[in-house]
Amino acid sequence: MISSVQDYPVSHYFNPDGEQRFFIPKYQREYVWGWGNWEALFNDLEDSPKGHFLGSIICVNSQKDALAGSRLELIDGQQRFTTISLLFCALYKTLKAQPEPDDELTVELVNLKNRIFLKGKKDWRFEPSEQAQNRADFQKILSELFPQQVAQPKNLRYFGNRRIAKAYVYFVERLQGKTAEEAQALLEKLKAAILVKIEVPNHSDAFVLFETINNRGIPLSAIDIIKNNLLAELDKRPDYGIDRAFDEWKDLIDRLPDPAVQERFLRQLYNVFKYLKAVEVKGCPRATRSNLITIYDTLLRRRPVWLFRHLQDKAKTYAALIDPQVARETWDEATSAPLQDLYRLGAAPSYAFLVWVSQVAKSQGWDESEAIRRSAAFLVRWFFWRNLTDTPATRDLDPMFMEIVGFLLASLRKRELKDLAAFLQRAETWLLAKAPPDAMCDTRLGSDVYLENYDVTRFLLCKLEEAHQTKETKRDLWAQDAHGRPVFTVEHILPKTENLTQGWLGMIAKGDKEAAELVRQRCAHQLGNLTLSGYNAKLGTMEFAKKRDRKNDAGDYIGYRNGLYLNQRLANLGEWNEESIVQRSQAMAAEVKTFLGLKGSA
Repeated sequence: MISSVQDYPVSHYFNPDGEQRFFIPKYQREYVWGWGNWEALFNDLEDSPKGHFLGSIICVNSQKDALAGSRLELIDGQQRFTTISLLFCALYKTLKAQPEPDDELTVELVNLKNRIFLKGKKDWRFEPSEQAQNRADFQKILSELFPQQVAQPKNLRYFGNRRIAKAYVYFVERLQGKTAEEAQALLEKLKAAILVKIEVPNHSDAFVLFETINNRGIPLSAIDIIKNNLLAELDKRPDYGIDRAFDEWKDLIDRLPDPAVQERFLRQLYNVFKYLKAVEVKGCPRATRSNLITIYDTLLRRRPVWLFRHLQDKAKTYAALIDPQVARETWDEATSAPLQDLYRLGAAPSYAFLVWVSQVAKSQGWDESEAIRRSAAFLVRWFFWRNLTDTPATRDLDPMFMEIVGFLLASLRKRELKDLAAFLQRAETWLLAKAPPDAMCDTRLGSDVYLENYDVTRFLLCKLEEAHQTKETKRDLWAQDAHGRPVFTVEHILPKTENLTQGWLGMIAKGDKEAAELVRQRCAHQLGNLTLSGYNAKLGTMEFAKKRDRKNDAGDYIGYRNGLYLNQRLANLGEWNEESIVQRSQAMAAEVKTFLGLKGSA
């Protein structure tokens, strides 16, 4: 696995008389070190004696002599190498500005230039990543220091806002005010600092070391390692190549930009398609965070091109499942709506099943949009009750969706499902058997729902209101303010706080403070005591009549006469007490079951 391990000073890697070069492969991520890393490196060099340990690097070398004029691929260590190169540049700028340099400083400047370029050539000794314009940004710095050797890059916008520029400026500013002797002393410490070089003969061996050797680096995620493994394999294929592979990978990731979503996508994809011989990995019955790298490393060694095509195809579907706009473009508005509700319910485990449903619909010649729409609509109802009761448990959801895929797959193979309707009926019947019992649902709906699950409660109220909206009364109940906070929030009619006002004490308990407190404890968080308001803070603990009749400065009702369906009954009431809350709770619970109920929906 490891060809050699050797500790060398930085001057060995950036030898002014050497021919060795290092480069970052195109597919690696960009330079990500920040102010804290730059400060730590600079301070460590200043405060430590010569020979300060900077960590380790991993590079791929297929030659026997790693330093015989070769160009090594730096697999791990780009953060250190990029930063060291930028510090060399800052030191050159500082020392070059010294007036009347003596012979020793002149020689040092020549050597410093030859640490940045191969001696007598225009070749860079270190080539940064092309990601996020790292290479172009580094070129700009070199072009300013060495205009005879490096041309200015074109169309380089926002240079000063990126990390390469900021790191360089940081080091230049830290060196300001230092004498030539002090700057040279720091340069000597930098040259003497130690880096351990680990050489391996191929990419596969290099990537195995990623997780365990990353001194002071930015930890690599599973998606980083899988990406690097996959692209390294594709790079070996003459009909593919790294440039094409990288561009196609970028297209895939652009569809799923969140690393957490990327990881979930890879886990779920394996879990629902592992029945395929090309997908199943022995010893891995289910993908988890701990075995994800093992699974995909095995798959890409088998059939990397097929795997990449599979990932690209399913990423398109997955992006549509999680993004309403993409869903509308891929299918239609009717399909986008229940997918939006699934997202609001936090029903991410269902995406595994829906990706598989999409594939089944295509293979069977069914209407894919109808299959997704109807499946998602049922899953909205199913997850509402699941989230309300926390049954089944979260840990059981991924295995459950794997199980239903196996069940439906067996039915398809037996030709028991003749059409989409039969498929959906079978799926809903199976899911109904896993739903929480009716008694549990009724109990939870009649309890302190606000305390049990705020998000489910707000979802319930919004869906109840939406069910009665018309074009004339339609409002965006999911709108957010400039800070990303919901405009409409859950409002307690009877205040949830203690120390009720005299008006409330008189209304709910004829002035008896202790009796009123008991009513508040029993009823405040019940469904019947909740509504939606875009002015929660302005209503607060006001007495009922004031909340009901509250207007804003423009004379518009912002209290319970604001036109919302949820507030219609409240708008005409003169008082609010425990009996009112109980009656409204029962009426709302019954109505919720009519549009979020599970039974008879197929």
